Amino acid sequence: MKVAEVMQTELKTIATDATIADAVHALAEARVTALPVLDRYGRAVGVLCTRDVLQAESQCETPEVRERLFEKALVLEIMTPWPATIDPDVDVRQAAQQMLYLNVQRLFVEFDGSLVGVISQTDVVAAVATAQV
Repeated sequence: MKVAEVMQTELKTIATDATIADAVHALAEARVTALPVLDRYGRAVGVLCTRDVLQAESQCETPEVRERLFEKALVLEIMTPWPATIDPDVDVRQAAQQMLYLNVQRLFVEFDGSLVGVISQTDVVAAVATAQV
């Protein structure tokens, strides 16, 4: 079974110049734990996870600094750069191995340099549970 058969294709993304408040809103609205971060040309240049937001927020020593983080700081400042990617034609088992090796919960799927989907640990488990793999 190929990554293309189990990946999610409806992606919510965020721009590098969005504020952290915008990103938190987008995460909550989409009910996801991570968003691919796109540059002004539409290329995936990073990933913003709830973990990134929590880590940045934990470093805020005062309410004023926390407010500044959410209202003024940009996604680019706290995102994880260069997310792990995979090709849609790769076998799901290889995707699972790559997630384990890289210690990540998801891989963004790119085809010819364009973001086309995401495959997560949940997608792999669902494929195994339904005997697709």
